[in-house]
Amino acid sequence: MCANLAACLKYPTEHLKQNMAVLEKAQFLYTSAFFITSNFEALQLYAQYAADHNKPLGFNLSATFLIKFNTEQVNKILEYADYVFCNEDEAKEFAVTNNIPHDNLKDVAVALSKWTKVNAARPRVAVVTQGKEPVLVAIHKDGEENVVTEYPVTLLSKEQIVDTNGAGDSFVGGFLS
Repeated sequence: MCANLAACLKYPTEHLKQNMAVLEKAQFLYTSAFFITSNFEALQLYAQYAADHNKPLGFNLSATFLIKFNTEQVNKILEYADYVFCNEDEAKEFAVTNNIPHDNLKDVAVALSKWTKVNAARPRVAVVTQGKEPVLVAIHKDGEENVVTEYPVTLLSKEQIVDTNGAGDSFVGGFLS
């Protein structure tokens, strides 16, 4: 795989500002931490728009290096997220980078769900995938005990797996639909 980020590294904030009408029509907004490296200012504007207009926002932590080296920015956008998605490696890195005590990934899912939240109109849902292990979903509602639900994963045979690139993105698409 050879990634060519090309135009995405030149995304101007002005472009977003000129196209806010598109966001008005959306029922759900989604972004990933990868956008931090393109234009953090535009990402903040996008996240703030979601909060100000009570639009649910999904946020994917995307990669361990972003959590480790862009911690402040990842944590800032997380404050706007109604749904946060990550895999087991990203969850572990989030816990280590943010000094979150944990015995297992359920603890991390709970910590993600309880992270500071700008828009309190809805609870935060944290979703942690673990490959062939169950998907963890933690929901935080103020004043209530956190609920972590495990959803079993249907195993595929080796022959059914062609390529795992984009598996997380496909999972998020299916989850949101």
